[in-house]
Amino acid sequence: MRTILLSCKLILLFIGYSFSENIEFRKDVLTIDNNLKPITFNIELAVTPQERSQGLMYRDNLPLDQGMLFVYPFNQQVTMWMKNTQIPLDMIFINTNGDIEDIIRMTIPNSLTRLTTKNKVKAVLEINGGLSKYLKINKGDKVIYPIFE
Repeated sequence: MRTILLSCKLILLFIGYSFSENIEFRKDVLTIDNNLKPITFNIELAVTPQERSQGLMYRDNLPLDQGMLFVYPFNQQVTMWMKNTQIPLDMIFINTNGDIEDIIRMTIPNSLTRLTTKNKVKAVLEINGGLSKYLKINKGDKVIYPIFE
C-alpha cells in the first residue's frame, strides 16, 4: 500500500512538473500611464486557454519589471485564483480601451478563493503583490498595448 501511495505521488508530481514546463510564453512590453510617469513591464502573454490556465503557477519569483498579461478573445467577466501560484500578485483588470477597471492587490499564494471582476474586461495583468500600490497604479489609469483600442 505504501508503494502504491508513493507511486501515485510521484506520478502526480511528474504530471504537474511536466505541465508547468511545456508552455513557452510569448514575450513583449507594455506601458501603464498613471499620470505621473510611464511604467514599463516586460510581459509574458497568456492568450490560449492552456496558457491562461497555467499562468504564473509553479514559479518561485517574478522580477519587479515583469508580469503576465492574460488576454481574452472578447470582453467578459473574468474569475482568477491562485492555485499552485507561489508568490503574492496584484491582478489588474483592463477593459478594451486599456482603462484599468479594477485591481485586486496582494493575492494570497495557493489560495482557491475565486477572484472575480465586477465589470467585463479584455485582459488581466499580473505583477508582483504590492507593486501596483508602490508604483501608484490605480483604477482609471491607462494601459498602452496594441490589443487595446
